[in-house]
Amino acid sequence: MNINTEDYWNMRFRSGDWEARKGRSQTEDFALSFTRFIKLKTDFTGTIVDFGCGLGDAIPIYRKKWPNAKLIGVDFSKDGIEICNKYYGEIASFICGDFQSVPQCDVIIASNVFEHLSDQFKIIDGLLKICKKLIIVVPFNEILIDGGEHINNYRKDSFSKYNTETSKVFSSKGWSYTGFDYIWNILVKNCLRPFFLKRISYNKKQILYVLLGRHN
Repeated sequence: MNINTEDYWNMRFRSGDWEARKGRSQTEDFALSFTRFIKLKTDFTGTIVDFGCGLGDAIPIYRKKWPNAKLIGVDFSKDGIEICNKYYGEIASFICGDFQSVPQCDVIIASNVFEHLSDQFKIIDGLLKICKKLIIVVPFNEILIDGGEHINNYRKDSFSKYNTETSKVFSSKGWSYTGFDYIWNILVKNCLRPFFLKRISYNKKQILYVLLGRHN
């Protein structure tokens, strides 16, 4: 059973649980980590859709990176979209709806969204019909937990059936251990784990895919 329902995410956003668990700062960290791999000129004037925008916290990152682009955020959570309009309504427009609500556009960015979706390939097929590029960022080779929010695992060839321009595995602030945290949590603790009969832990990575759409 997929727990990622509209009611579930409305509750997380409305109750403040998402903010309390640093979801907003994680969204920013993700955007800062992967935008450097997106090959769009800084003077890009097309339309960028943030699909599954949550509370919209990637929008200021996109605005700074592409100041002349038209930005649209789409999410199925009405409570999330209300917050998006409150904080970022002056720099982007927002739509409450699913993938069928996404307007025709140049680029769609879906950051840490598809790992939550039961019908991911149906949604990808629908989005590719209305954009030139679909950029998907998800956890890489993640160990899934039964009953958790993440229900899909991704490898380099997960979207090989599509016309893929590129893929990139990378470390991301807010997800991967870096600096001293990496030394302590990965290197030092892995030396100790066998003595406590615990399995080795690996540094978490993300992967970015660029799928070429059919709308040109």
